[in-house]
Amino acid sequence: MKHTHFSKSLVVAVICLVTATSCSKQNDLQDTAPTLETGASNGLNKLLTTYTITFEGLSRSYMADSTSYGDNTYSSWGGTQIAPYVHSPSNLRFAIKGAGGVNPVEFWDGGFVVSDWNYKQNIPGKSGDWWYSYLNQCSVYSGTHGAKNGGAGGSSNFAVMFGYVDFFNSSYVTPPTLDFTSGSGTIEGMQVCLSSYTYGVIMNGNGFGAAGAATPLSNVAGGTGHLTLQAFGFNGSTPTNSGLPVEIDLARYSGYLPVAGPLTSWTYFDLSLLGNVTRVEFNIVGNDYGDYGLNTPAYVCIDDVEVTL
Repeated sequence: MKHTHFSKSLVVAVICLVTATSCSKQNDLQDTAPTLETGASNGLNKLLTTYTITFEGLSRSYMADSTSYGDNTYSSWGGTQIAPYVHSPSNLRFAIKGAGGVNPVEFWDGGFVVSDWNYKQNIPGKSGDWWYSYLNQCSVYSGTHGAKNGGAGGSSNFAVMFGYVDFFNSSYVTPPTLDFTSGSGTIEGMQVCLSSYTYGVIMNGNGFGAAGAATPLSNVAGGTGHLTLQAFGFNGSTPTNSGLPVEIDLARYSGYLPVAGPLTSWTYFDLSLLGNVTRVEFNIVGNDYGDYGLNTPAYVCIDDVEVTL
């Protein structure tokens, strides 16, 4: 889908707004009306534009392909591997850790892949817990089962994030990261929704549960299980927001009953407190964990990412 956007400009007075804007065509973005920000040091006004990254209209080379496992996100895939996606004009990058280098990527190392899969139950030829296993890791639990309309607002495409850092893996794992390949901006927020894998395990448990058996998250820790998405901002090497994360509960229970989520409807995650950043690092934390760390699958789906430049 193509949309019109305004170019970033410098103006010295409000009257210059009319002459400072120009129009062109850009794939995969929507824009809002530009706003003025006054620079404290030079008195100039900077024209800001917010872009909404929808992931629509992308080539399959940027997407989890072949199956909802995302075969092309691993080095064992015999064909061309998934390519990192850099949105233009924001330069915000969505990729598996290490993508763009000389070595093949492995989605189990964490990162982001664009997808359009939305299997919410077993498909012909599959049985047992297939739909809430890693074999269906690139599906979102939204939309009409298998219709590829699981993105925000019934759209096709979205991105799947995988990865987390905890006491067990912190010595060798880095968090999934959205970074600007050049410059910086404010990631205002995004829509989030659970993956089918994560949602199914929240509801049904799996063999990795703390009890050593399939235990729903509602039954964890005396009925107080939870899973939370965190985001940390950085401008260069300097943490933003005083180093504090912004958070959204993907699922939270009290007294064995849900008090937040599980998020199977696209829900806005406000990141604006992180301010102007060169990157945002994400983590998923929860209290269903064992000797080897977090038991709940650390996946979340994102869409309609709002970026202000």
